[in-house]
Amino acid sequence: MNKVLNKKNIPSFVFYAISLLLAIYAIWAYTHCADIISQAKAVGQLAASGNEYDIMSFYMGNCGQYFIYSLLLTATGLLMQRGQYTHNNAESERNIEYAPKNNKNDDELEEWFSETKT
Repeated sequence: MNKVLNKKNIPSFVFYAISLLLAIYAIWAYTHCADIISQAKAVGQLAASGNEYDIMSFYMGNCGQYFIYSLLLTATGLLMQRGQYTHNNAESERNIEYAPKNNKNDDELEEWFSETKT
C-alpha cells in the first residue's frame, strides 16, 4: 500500500486541510481588518496613538485566533503522521510477556519470609 494513502495518515491530512482553510480565512480576515483600520485612520475616526490596545484587540479578535488554530491543527497533524499518538493493539499484544504461574523466585521468596518469621 502506498505510504501516502496509509490509513493512519488520513486523519492527519484532514487536520492539514482544515488548517489550510483556516489559514486562508485568517489571511483574508487580516487584509480586511487592515483595510478597516486604515480607512478609519484616513477619515479621522481613529487615532493610532492611545488606541494601540484596541487595534491589537480588533486584529486578534477577527483574525489572530484563526492563525493560532491553524498552527495547532498543523502540529496535531504532524504528531499524528509521525505516529506518536497512535496505538497499535497487535504490536502491543505481541510485546507482552506473560509470567509463568509457578515461578521459582516466588517460591524462594516465600521460603525466605517463612524463615524470617520464625
